[in-house]
Amino acid sequence: MKYYSAINNAFYESDFKDAYDAAGSWPSDAAEVDESVFDEYSGMPPAGKARAAGEDGLPKWVDVPAPSHDIYVAMAETTRSILLSVAKDTISIWQSELLLGTISDGDKASLTLWIAYIKEVQTVDTSTAPDVSWPDTPAA
Repeated sequence: MKYYSAINNAFYESDFKDAYDAAGSWPSDAAEVDESVFDEYSGMPPAGKARAAGEDGLPKWVDVPAPSHDIYVAMAETTRSILLSVAKDTISIWQSELLLGTISDGDKASLTLWIAYIKEVQTVDTSTAPDVSWPDTPAA
């Protein structure tokens, strides 16, 4: 048998009730649910939905709220960090070759393009997130 706790928004298996009781963690509001309810609400939610407790104490799908502006900005800052990390990894060998005086003309031109790209990424205004315009990545 399956049980659902609206307080915890979680399912519980009756086979483990003794262990939950021993640990003092069996929810006081655990309600037995049909296997069909468990199957519907224990898997992946539909796009844009999340499981929540309904007023009847049973699970239901609710709309996932849109991220706040601060979350969008944080996501854009993470994107910036990833783009810069990839770019810096890309140019690291060329920088060493430049210092040693062994860089080819083609690699020197690529290094110049990537340095310009890094500068562009660093100056992107992430406060406009989610509408951030990222520069195109140079050809490797």
